[in-house]
Amino acid sequence: MNPDTVFRRKISPTERLYFFTREVSPPFLMHMVVHGVGTLDPDAVQRAVDVASAANPGARLVRDGKYWVDSGVPAKVRVVPGWTLDYATLENDEVLNSPIGPTPDRTTEVLLLTGEQTAVVFRVFHGVMDGMGMRMWVDDVLRALRGAAPVGAPDPISDAELVAQVGAPGKQTLVLPTYPAPTGRGRQDPAASRWLLRHRTIHATGKGMVARVAAILAAETGSKSRFMVPVDLRRHDPALRSTGNLALPLFLDVAPGDSWETVSARMRTGLQQKTELNQLDNGGLSKFPPAAIRSVLRVSNWIGARFNRNMVSATVSHMGKFDLDEMAVPGWTPSTMRVLPQHSGAMPLLFGMMESGGKIDLTVSCRNGEGIEPRLEALLDKIAATLEADLAPHDSPVR
Repeated sequence: MNPDTVFRRKISPTERLYFFTREVSPPFLMHMVVHGVGTLDPDAVQRAVDVASAANPGARLVRDGKYWVDSGVPAKVRVVPGWTLDYATLENDEVLNSPIGPTPDRTTEVLLLTGEQTAVVFRVFHGVMDGMGMRMWVDDVLRALRGAAPVGAPDPISDAELVAQVGAPGKQTLVLPTYPAPTGRGRQDPAASRWLLRHRTIHATGKGMVARVAAILAAETGSKSRFMVPVDLRRHDPALRSTGNLALPLFLDVAPGDSWETVSARMRTGLQQKTELNQLDNGGLSKFPPAAIRSVLRVSNWIGARFNRNMVSATVSHMGKFDLDEMAVPGWTPSTMRVLPQHSGAMPLLFGMMESGGKIDLTVSCRNGEGIEPRLEALLDKIAATLEADLAPHDSPVR
């Protein structure tokens, strides 16, 4: 293969940080889970992964010094017979906590779980993709599985290159560990899981879901909160097709009592001003020596756990709407799709949402600690109850 024609791109500052985050908070994987009714042939799934990954070379990346390079080897489909995810305590799931395979240099993997339901689990090291990049790859795998041609994402670009092309309109937001999380503080037990991974199905849909969740979280916190909302940079170049890390944060400051409409308007203003473009390598942490980066990540976790002082109160993201009927293949019909956020010691809460079948599936990764679990469960119950009460059935299911 001619090295000049191999898909490759430089590892961005954001992605360099994710290598250290993986050391501190392993395995630092995003998961997208597609549950379905029926059965799937493992060989057919592998063929679909092969086809989709050829069209999305960002799903076949391995590290080569300062670059990501297409290995030409697609993700391996690993069959886990009789395995069913327990959404009551996902943080203890042996399969989800296992290293990505079959070799340590791999950055993507696909699991086929054949328990109570047949589920396909897509696993991605956050260093090679953002959430929407993962969705692009997953969409193409499902297209290939039903015999359709993949759309593909051939562009070797990530956040640093795109920001350089588009330009940052202003200054970085000052980020300091001053914001409380609604789950409070709690000393971490070395013998217990450092993170919780919990889920709720919200039997309602409506507009402004990110703003609604942020408003609820601020109200439950009882003091000024700051939320990080990942913004898809692909919006600045609609023709761009890349699975790379193309998300930067929009910071939202929200006070208790702010309505979701107020929060939504604040989001729109930030998007119009393109403030997310200012946040590349915020604080310059990626330029620190490796030992210093690890220390900052560990100390951030410690300060948050002990004193409830965090860079942000939570991250809240929405992966969009999925049409399950369109994804059906002979013998297997998807019934729900869920995104499972990665664990990050510097972040107290990471919420991920997906809409399908007239409902919202919400999953959160939460820093664990003494007293945190019951508070998190109560918080999730509050979010679900509030959203279901506020969203009338006749509301338009538009994000």
